[in-house]
Amino acid sequence: MESTRSCVVITHPPGDAAGQRIDFLKDYVALPSNYGSAAYFSRPDIQAIYAMVAENLSTLDAQTGFTRQLAGRQVLLKPNLVTVYHCMGLQERDYPETTDPRLVDAVVAFLKRYSSNIIIVESSGRGMPTRGSFRVSGLDRLAHHHQVGLVALEEQVTVRYLLPQAKVQQEIIIPEIFSGVVSGEAFYISMPKMKTNLYTQVTLGFKNAMGTLPYNLRQRDHHFALDQKLVDILHLFKPDLTFIDGLVGGEGNCPAPVDPVDSRVLISGNNPVETDRVAARMMGFDPAKIPLIQRADEAGFGDPQVEIIGRQEVTPFRPADPSLLGARFHADFPNVRVLIGHRLSQAPRVETLEACNASLAQEMEMACRGGCLASIHFAFDMFLREGQKQDFPLVLVIGAGLEIQGERIHLDRQGKPYTAEQIERLEGRKLVVGSCGRPLAAHADRFVEGCMPFPNAPHAALHAVTGTTCTVLTPKNHHLLPLLAATLQMTAARKKLYRLGHRLDVPLAEGTALVEASCPSAPGQAVIPWPLPPLTSAEIRQACADENRALLATFQG
Repeated sequence: MESTRSCVVITHPPGDAAGQRIDFLKDYVALPSNYGSAAYFSRPDIQAIYAMVAENLSTLDAQTGFTRQLAGRQVLLKPNLVTVYHCMGLQERDYPETTDPRLVDAVVAFLKRYSSNIIIVESSGRGMPTRGSFRVSGLDRLAHHHQVGLVALEEQVTVRYLLPQAKVQQEIIIPEIFSGVVSGEAFYISMPKMKTNLYTQVTLGFKNAMGTLPYNLRQRDHHFALDQKLVDILHLFKPDLTFIDGLVGGEGNCPAPVDPVDSRVLISGNNPVETDRVAARMMGFDPAKIPLIQRADEAGFGDPQVEIIGRQEVTPFRPADPSLLGARFHADFPNVRVLIGHRLSQAPRVETLEACNASLAQEMEMACRGGCLASIHFAFDMFLREGQKQDFPLVLVIGAGLEIQGERIHLDRQGKPYTAEQIERLEGRKLVVGSCGRPLAAHADRFVEGCMPFPNAPHAALHAVTGTTCTVLTPKNHHLLPLLAATLQMTAARKKLYRLGHRLDVPLAEGTALVEASCPSAPGQAVIPWPLPPLTSAEIRQACADENRALLATFQG
């Protein structure tokens, strides 16, 4: 039976209902050295995973007929490998940040019954080469075992489209391999980890598409507009199938390392919004209060008639806490004075100094959750996971400051206002993060440019102002040398494409750099191809130089 109706399927482990719980808390980040052997496939957890995957996808197929759609089409399977935290020099050996490779193995085995053209595709976070992620997770060995393709998207030629219906992400560039998804010639499976997130509260199926965007385009509008930016991508392409890895979930402040949740569930569906909605609910969150899902509903991507098969049992996840003014952050870093002030359109308006208080400061802080705020919290969370000392003194400044009675004002966690001159007189080293704070850069020991900054830049800057060394960049990271080699290989591959004239990305710039005069026009068309012009000789030199600077920024901030 083939159907276009929306369906979500929930599968729990065999034996759980009878109290025969299989332990899944092993090898959920990286495949063991004996992967592919008879001993590996005879393990109880592996046999249970294979059974769960087969049950889940067979049930979804019975309702939607998706396997018949695979014939003659390329199948792109995209896990989430933003950073594979396995033996990386942190306090714990593993953190459940990325899609479980045991599940990827079982899903590929299932799909091979129906397709001989399967490619695993991904682009990890900036500063983490995907070649390295494939190696750390073991997906390179998995691809060899199953004889399927393996593609690092940041090393691919790109194509551009115009999305007239988009509110933020009108200009979009994606790897050329995904043009088959846009045209319907390829079948796209999004396979994210079930986890919480500093930027968007939860990170599930359709947010996983962020990894299809080139690096600079990811950073464009990666601020208060992030939720809408992610929804806009759905105008270009949607996952044909979303398969959410909730076998071992992740709770905490992703993209920083998160803690494991023994959530023990797989969720699949053919509507990405409805699949994410079910997963968010099963994590203990109200989907109606998650802006990412709200924006998707407003754009009409949900389906109220969705059929849900399986038990929606709730396993509460600890939410991400992006606040730098809250009690938790203050307890962890008692000597860090955080000063925040925004003049963004969505920030609260303040007329007098007397109106400043702690509640106002907290409201001000959340005016740009998707940008500098979360990337700074990531920096401090990494500090915790590295086991660094937490009692260092620091003045941290975010935002351009409020305008009150002709003065530029920033607020501390109690709502106490500070002028630029008062900030300058405060004791301790000073760190200013984000392009909004550029006017205060002269008062800082370290200024991190960008909106948003390079993902690792606040983290590197924090090490610089505290005089500490990131343990990920020491021999404590068992993968340090292979990752450095993979970074150099990635950079070389990208430079090779530049020298052939390929334009892989948008310029690194703040705001939405859409030049209306040069846009193609196709009235009534939701997706308009917009060819990228070849690079000129001068642009090739600049692109290669920018590549070198981005490489250095990974380590220097």
